[in-house]
Amino acid sequence: MPEGINKMIFGMFLFLAALQDGKSKTIHVWLLVAAALAGGILCFISGSFSYDRILSCFIGILIVFLSRMTHGAIGAGDGWFFTVSGLFLSSLMNLSLLVYGVFLSGFFCGGIYFCCRIRGTDVRKVSVPFLPFLVPVWIGLVIL
Repeated sequence: MPEGINKMIFGMFLFLAALQDGKSKTIHVWLLVAAALAGGILCFISGSFSYDRILSCFIGILIVFLSRMTHGAIGAGDGWFFTVSGLFLSSLMNLSLLVYGVFLSGFFCGGIYFCCRIRGTDVRKVSVPFLPFLVPVWIGLVIL
């Protein structure tokens, strides 16, 4: 039962974060803090706080570090999202969410690139929010 509740709360967090990221390309700090508190409480209640969850959070910390190193080429909000999602998901599930999301967004951005090249428009200034791509990936991971 706690695993189902965990997935439902994470799904709501992902959906709200994806809406915010898609609308304003930012994630509000209050959403990250609230989700981190909920994830931490669920971790301790279910007894699933282990090295695996710490490793899962480390995936997000690594993304935040890469964001700092690339001067924001990778969104720091995405890194903080994956840090918080590490409290909800195992390291394998969190890494799967990241990798499949990158592939899905890569296909989409490749399509945007080719469309812009055909039209002759500049594609350098185009930015695409990442978190909305995680919603279909999450649905696929939960169903499978």
